[in-house]
Amino acid sequence: MLVNFLVERNTISYPGCAIQLGSVVFFGSTECFLLAAMAYDRFVAICSPLLYSTKMSTGVYVQLLTVAYVGGFLNACSFTICFYYLLFCGPHRVNHFFCDFAPLVELSCSDISIPAVVPSFTAGSIIVVTVIVIAISYIYILITILKMRSTEGHHKAFSTCTSHLTAVTLFYGTITFIYVMPKSSYSTDQNKVVSVF
Repeated sequence: MLVNFLVERNTISYPGCAIQLGSVVFFGSTECFLLAAMAYDRFVAICSPLLYSTKMSTGVYVQLLTVAYVGGFLNACSFTICFYYLLFCGPHRVNHFFCDFAPLVELSCSDISIPAVVPSFTAGSIIVVTVIVIAISYIYILITILKMRSTEGHHKAFSTCTSHLTAVTLFYGTITFIYVMPKSSYSTDQNKVVSVF
């Protein structure tokens, strides 16, 4: 990728594109799981502060990390396998900064019914499950904060959650814009700009 910034004609091999796609999906999916795990961590810290060290032991952290990385790996595998089912026979110019799945599907001249549905299902499932975990965690956090009597407690709880909520909003906001909004409502160039975020 660094070489492509310096040269005028940018090229990537077929396996290189698959690796790039798999890496983007792996790290994106893993981030979804990690944001959900962080929301659960905030939930335990604010709603059960006296039991925090028991509920969030090293074993629990290892389990949460294992689920995040295995889930990311399995999702990346589904995207990469579906990428290899796509046939490309026309112009091979990917209209994006990297090998993202949607621009690759647009280039494909083969039947895309199954290769396009499987990644949408796996990615959609991960997004829905992690958003539900985050939403439930923050509903309980909000209920707990509203029950607090001290202003200092409110401030401390809100400051604990602010950075995480900012990351969640930025990450899921861009995912929603790129993958959920109807394709007719925005251009590919807007998609490229938003994907940077």
